[in-house]
Amino acid sequence: MEESEIWRDLLPRSIEVPQAFEGSSHTPPALSPASIPVALYNNVLHLLCTMPEERRFWSICAAILHDACKRLDPDRISLQLNVVQCMAPANGNTVRCLRERVGLGTPPWSEQLEQPGRLFGAQSLVGYVTATDCQVVTSNVNKEHWLPNHLPEHAMSAAASSIEYAGRVAGCLLAVSTRPDFFCQSALLDLIQSYAQLLTLAFRPEDFYEREHIDLQILPSLQAQQSYISTLPQRILALLKKAVLEQRPISYDVAEQRAMWQIAENLLQN
Repeated sequence: MEESEIWRDLLPRSIEVPQAFEGSSHTPPALSPASIPVALYNNVLHLLCTMPEERRFWSICAAILHDACKRLDPDRISLQLNVVQCMAPANGNTVRCLRERVGLGTPPWSEQLEQPGRLFGAQSLVGYVTATDCQVVTSNVNKEHWLPNHLPEHAMSAAASSIEYAGRVAGCLLAVSTRPDFFCQSALLDLIQSYAQLLTLAFRPEDFYEREHIDLQILPSLQAQQSYISTLPQRILALLKKAVLEQRPISYDVAEQRAMWQIAENLLQN
């Protein structure tokens, strides 16, 4: 099935490019301020210029997500932010799935920066946003039925913005809340998009792909993936040991990438 056909079949009419919702029963968060502060830009540029390459991605994402959580959810109502990245293909140059790289939230989600590692495919909100270049909002998972199994647990509403550079895409920023209509303010959506644009600086040039090289596949739900994702540490250790025995040592990052390729292949075959 062509990718365009997948999106046509999966995208319900209730999912639209975001607009203000009237009559919402939930009070949206008051933004403070309604734009990214200059201090964050300065901090990110400092990290970009001074951090070693192996620490640059994590450091820049940490700085941006901490600031975003504070400004998008100042009352700590419930928000989770995830940086989702195009997974580098093991063979060829076609991206077949996305990988959750960094996550941070407010209760009930973790307030510590973490690396969940879940994978997303063609039938996910982030997959749609990455493949089609638009910001998308789902205001109520229960009403819109926008593939709730492919949003983090407890999520009731979501918004996602792609991370792009020079017409190419590296992934997207996913924001979810336990509250319906959390993302009803256009100012909040603009701020999410601004954070997604700033996240561009966390990625290397080779992390960005032309959209014609993105052909996302169908993946099991996030819940069904857990048994595979939980094997990641053992897989990494096995690959590191194997490389040493073969006298061809590899870095931890390389071993992690290869382990994720193994997991992705297993999931794509299910």
